[in-house]
Amino acid sequence: MSDQDTPPAWMMPSFPEADEARKWQEIDPDHLAWRRDLVERQLRRERLDQWVGYGFRLLEHVIVVGFGVAFVWLGFYAVDHKVSAQIVPMIGGGVAGLAGAVLAVRNRRE
Repeated sequence: MSDQDTPPAWMMPSFPEADEARKWQEIDPDHLAWRRDLVERQLRRERLDQWVGYGFRLLEHVIVVGFGVAFVWLGFYAVDHKVSAQIVPMIGGGVAGLAGAVLAVRNRRE
């Protein structure tokens, strides 16, 4: 895991030092187990969020490639049926719209 993937220190619940842990253990014997469970739950949630992010990025790529293939197929279909002059504005507009959507999503994310 790189430094960019680790959350900032203020987001992670702190685990007590040894002397503080002993004090908590005397007050509440289950406190350290509770705190460890809290940290583990937060790490699992962050890992799930990362996987969901990867899934959405993969879905974005699949949609872009799918539309690209559809426009290429439409272009070949138009050439085969000799209507390429009439279909050029539709293909051009679709490609421009697709490129604009991809750029808008990437600019919003960054």
